[in-house]
Parts: sequence; structure tokens; C-alpha cells
Amino acid sequence: MHEHMESKDLIALAGIIVTLVVSSANLIYSLWSNKRTSFVNTVTTSRLKWIDSLRDKVSEFIAVTVRLLHPEFSQSDEKNVGTLLLQRDTLLHQIVLHLNPHDPKDQKIRTLVDQVRELTDQGVFSK
Repeated sequence: MHEHMESKDLIALAGIIVTLVVSSANLIYSLWSNKRTSFVNTVTTSRLKWIDSLRDKVSEFIAVTVRLLHPEFSQSDEKNVGTLLLQRDTLLHQIVLHLNPHDPKDQKIRTLVDQVRELTDQGVFSK
């Protein structure tokens, strides 16, 4: 009977060790998964903020350029023209700083923004 208890104790001990190993593996996986999920959530939140900020800058840029080219805009009011040109250029630089200089799609956006600036310069100064 003494021998039977030792086998029973060994089986119980083996069960405890297996449970400990499985629980430890589960804990490590859970920590890794939570860390990864947290990283993905942080990146996603940052990208959403970046997109919102870029949209705001682009919409302001469009509004300023439309105002510069509006036919009712008084060309004789050089103070307003200067203010709008300063706003336009500031927004242009803010948009460019939001872009990735190594991304071809972002380079296309930069080219378009530069073209808009050139066209508004022609529209403002050619009248």
C-alpha cells in the first residue's frame, strides 16, 4: 500500500507540474498578446489623429485658395491678400510636414499642393 501511495503522489505531482507549465505558457502568451494589441491600438489611434489633422489642414488650404481666387475678392486690399497668402503658405508647409517623404502617394499630394500654390499665385498676381 505504501508503494501505491507513492505512485498516486507522483501522478498528482506530475499533474501539478503540467498545470504550472500550461498556466505559465498561457500567462506568457496573454502578456505578449496584450502588449501587441496595445501597440496596435496606439498606432491606430495615432493614425486616426494624423488623418484628422491632415484633413483639417487640407480643408483650410482649400478654403484659403478659393478665397484668393474668388472674383469678388478685392485685389486692392493688399493686407488681406498678404494675410491669405501667409495662411496658404503656412498650411502648405503643415500639409507637407504631415506627409511621408518616401511614400510615392504622399509625393503626389505634395506635387498637387505645390501646383495649387502656383495656380493661386498666378490668379492673385495676374489680375
